[in-house]
Amino acid sequence: NLSSEAIGLAVRTAEYRKNLQNLLEETQQQAEELQSQTEELRVSNEELEEQGRALKESQSRLEQQQAELEQTNVQLEEQAQQLELQKEDLTRANTAVLLKAKELEQASQYKSDFLANMSHELRTPLNSSLILAKLLADNPHENLTQEQVEFAKTIQSAGNDLLTLINDILDLAKIESGHMEISAEDIRISRLSDDLLRTFNPIAHQKGLSLSVNIAQDCPEKINTDKVRFEQILKNLLSNALKFTEKGKVELSIANSPSGGISFSVIDTGIGISPEQQKAIFDAFRQADGTINRKYGGTGLGLSISKELARLLGGKIEVSSTSGEGSVFTVTIPARYDGSLVGAKEEPYASSIVTEPEFMPKAKRTEASFKREADVDDDRYKLSKGRHCMLIIEDDLSFARIMYDLAHEMGFDCLIATTAEEAMVVAKQYLPDAIVLDIGLPDNSGLSVLDRLKRNPHTRHIPVHVVSGDDYSQTALSLGAVGYMLKPVKREQLAESLKNLETRFSQDMRRILLVEDDHVQRESVRRLLASDNLEIVDVGTAAECLVQLKAGTFDCMVLDLSLPDASGYSLLETLSKEDDYSFPPVIVYTGRDLSLQDEQQLRRYSKSIIIKGAKSPERLLDEVTLFLHKVVTDLPPEQQKMIQKAQNRDSILEGRRILIVEDDIRNVYSLTNILEPHGVSLMIARNGVEAIDMLEKSSQDPQKKIDLVLMDVMMPEMDGMTATREIRKKREWKKLPIIMLTAKAMKNDQEQCLSAGANDYMAKPLDVEKLLSLVRVWMPR
Repeated sequence: NLSSEAIGLAVRTAEYRKNLQNLLEETQQQAEELQSQTEELRVSNEELEEQGRALKESQSRLEQQQAELEQTNVQLEEQAQQLELQKEDLTRANTAVLLKAKELEQASQYKSDFLANMSHELRTPLNSSLILAKLLADNPHENLTQEQVEFAKTIQSAGNDLLTLINDILDLAKIESGHMEISAEDIRISRLSDDLLRTFNPIAHQKGLSLSVNIAQDCPEKINTDKVRFEQILKNLLSNALKFTEKGKVELSIANSPSGGISFSVIDTGIGISPEQQKAIFDAFRQADGTINRKYGGTGLGLSISKELARLLGGKIEVSSTSGEGSVFTVTIPARYDGSLVGAKEEPYASSIVTEPEFMPKAKRTEASFKREADVDDDRYKLSKGRHCMLIIEDDLSFARIMYDLAHEMGFDCLIATTAEEAMVVAKQYLPDAIVLDIGLPDNSGLSVLDRLKRNPHTRHIPVHVVSGDDYSQTALSLGAVGYMLKPVKREQLAESLKNLETRFSQDMRRILLVEDDHVQRESVRRLLASDNLEIVDVGTAAECLVQLKAGTFDCMVLDLSLPDASGYSLLETLSKEDDYSFPPVIVYTGRDLSLQDEQQLRRYSKSIIIKGAKSPERLLDEVTLFLHKVVTDLPPEQQKMIQKAQNRDSILEGRRILIVEDDIRNVYSLTNILEPHGVSLMIARNGVEAIDMLEKSSQDPQKKIDLVLMDVMMPEMDGMTATREIRKKREWKKLPIIMLTAKAMKNDQEQCLSAGANDYMAKPLDVEKLLSLVRVWMPR
């Protein structure tokens, strides 16, 4: 038992020892772990302490940043307040700028209105003076002495001088207000210089001066600029040179400029300009010397306008002069116009020299300047002696060139005009043998040109063939055209027309067929028409007439309607349907009263209808010479007087009713004196409202129907534009001819008038012949 107890105790002791060993090992292990944890805790504490220090530093920096931020916020608030103040100042400044811009816009509008109103106020009274002076100078009743006629011509000349001054002032005002527009085109330098020589040679010859043009060999053939404005500059310079030169010469020298461009120098041996005066010679209305003003006259506008025009063309004017020895004025412009080269307007100098072109030939101004596509080359400077000359009036340059080449092929010299005004000038100057005319010209109707040609004793004999895209054949033929062709046309047709024209002016003997059954009347007409180079064949029946027309051709036929074997109507019907007979232009000369239906029927075949009466012989002579294309000045003096009387009583206007819508009594008086001598019955309205009221009343009575309206633009209560628009709203007045008359003469007036519904337009002061021509052209047939 003791052994077992000892063994048991030993076993328990071993177990206790083992347990104790385990506990000891466990305790050691825990001690190690604790030591490790203590070390980790120490490290952690150190890290925490480091982080605490970093946090404190960060907090300190944040506090510092917050303080700085607060300070920055204070500064930003101050800046925001300053910006707000600046914004308010900027808003006020912008408001002031907008107000200023509006004031400038209003000022520009005021200037534009001033131009229109000044033009109207100045031209309106001048219009009456010029018209009445023209009527007196013409002395149609031959009741004035030669001295009184000269007085009237002097009044007219003075009025034209005043008109030139008004136009110069308005030109200057347009430049100042920025309303002057430039239309560049190609200009042939040689042609420009020839035109200037032709214009000023008579003046130079009158003063005993030498006038020449010198063109450098290296100059280009053409320049591109505004022809009207550039010619205005050169004419001002040349007129001044001639004005202030008593002996010696005036020369226009054209050369390439060293600084680029082309220089046009006007050199004279005149009175010269002192150095101190040269500093101030371009101011308007100022003159270099008061004594010059008293000796030479003028207003001092020309150089001022010329300098500004040169600036608008991208160029400049320079002067070099010695007092008592002469002057050199040089205008330099680019060879091709470039709007970007236009310089700014310079401030004016203190004084200026006289520049009013006293010796400049007075040329009529048109109401608008029309741009030409190019300077047309023709034969006007190289006409051949012995060759026939043809004038082509055509604004389509391609078609004009075709006609030009065709005329050359057929042996003609050829002139070309692209506007109505140019056509009249060229026709009067060169007196061509034949004319080809287009109707749709840019500045006026070709029908007006035809009428004016046929009313001028120096040009009425020239045969005119119309080639146009619009059908006005009846009107054109009744005005005296020899033929009418509608575009497009073939080259063969053009050639045939030119051959017919050549036949017209080449034949020496003219032939008339007189168809009249009354022997006494037949003999009277024969004596009335008899002249050199005219063969009159007279017959008394329709059958005899047909025999003559089958056997030969005639230039004209005078026909009485009352024939013993057939009526004139049936005779004309036969001629129109059968090709066996020639069918010349017919003038019906009858004693029968014709109904409207009869007249309309005759108009299909007859060029003119004359009712026999007290004044009919003059009209018959006038019509026959027109269709025979006889030169009036070659007729016997008695026949010339009869034709003049016939033209004073106008068959187209006689008995017609015209409504004049005009508020100025002076213009009403002038228009009355123009129209009433031509047999027109006039009605007067003072504004658009009265005009519409009169048209309403006239519509109710066929005997008082108004045939045409002359409408002023600027009137009280209702202006002409508004009145025209109102008139066009009514179907019965859609075709009523309306011609607008305005004294404004601004660039877009014509477009506005035509857009309002007018048929045509004229600017005051009115040209009497042009006005009558327009009225005849638009008067319903």
